[in-house]
Amino acid sequence: MDPNDLRRMRTQQMAITNGLLIIFLMLLFVITCIMDVSLFVFVGVFLLIQSIMDLLKGESTNKFIPVFEQITIYEKQKMGKEWLKQRKMSYIWNFILSSFMFLQYYFYRNSEEVLFEVDVTFMFIITFTVIILVNISLLLHFRKVDRANSEADLQGYTWKTILLSIAIGAVLGLLLFFIILFYIHSSISYFSIKGTN
Repeated sequence: MDPNDLRRMRTQQMAITNGLLIIFLMLLFVITCIMDVSLFVFVGVFLLIQSIMDLLKGESTNKFIPVFEQITIYEKQKMGKEWLKQRKMSYIWNFILSSFMFLQYYFYRNSEEVLFEVDVTFMFIITFTVIILVNISLLLHFRKVDRANSEADLQGYTWKTILLSIAIGAVLGLLLFFIILFYIHSSISYFSIKGTN
């Protein structure tokens, strides 16, 4: 593929991905904070639907957005077997994360009203963190795939990506856990003080 065409497609991919991500996070904010739906349930259902759709599509490169379809065809041709592995791990990983979200909802269901009271600061931190992480992962993926000269250069790429994702996810999960505990504690303390007054 011509480098200029590839650069153009990658730029469009990055821009559209960020746009969709911002829309999703805004929708997440509206649904969880205004419509009083659990964040864990919303994200869990979204990931489950995504996992099922990816499973049903199999090896198809069809995409709703044309530039995404072009990128998928390009990556499938360049990555070969690793593309298939990445595809399979994608819907497996989404299913695991979906299950994790439903478990989180189950564990925090009794403190839901306290935790998800509209808190702009909390949502801003989550939004900013997600956008930064998605962009970094995209750039690393672009760099690895686009600079590869053959399928051999990408051998083991899927497993390395998974291990890195698990490590980052574990750190972020722990960080998010402490942030949630902090907000629960702060909210309970606030309502306790307010109640005594």
